[in-house]
Amino acid sequence: MDALPEPDVIAGAFDTLRVQSQRIANVGAVQNQQNILAVVQALGQQIHDLGQQIHDLGQQTHHRIDGMQQQMNQRFDTLENRQNNFEIAAVNARLFHADGAAILQRPVDIRNGGDIPDFPLTHPQLYTIDDATADAILPALGIHLAPNTPLAVKRESIARKWILK
Repeated sequence: MDALPEPDVIAGAFDTLRVQSQRIANVGAVQNQQNILAVVQALGQQIHDLGQQIHDLGQQTHHRIDGMQQQMNQRFDTLENRQNNFEIAAVNARLFHADGAAILQRPVDIRNGGDIPDFPLTHPQLYTIDDATADAILPALGIHLAPNTPLAVKRESIARKWILK
């Protein structure tokens, strides 16, 4: 994003407006009328330019606030999705301990709240997923492992996040 003008820049623009207003006040009515007209026109242009600068500053500020609001909303959504998954994992822990082959609740993708494609529905199915599927599931659960992590470690990491073992 573009940097916003410093308050000193805005204050300087208002100071210029003040100085030009004083010039007009100091120009005698008897002086050349063309000179007075030129000063008034120049002042009018400066007022117009200042108004445009203030408008642009308002637009930039509005744009920055919108961007920050979107970032905050994304963070809140991610936190909400993580909380959802924690609650699902707690339910799954109870189901799993009652019956290791039970169909468990599927967690959501913490990045967008959507379904996680190819997510296994049972604990035994988890241990049949391949490396590519595990690599797709891990970031959706917010799990970040080192490159070349063995598949067994990936599966166990998913299970811990999914079932609260």
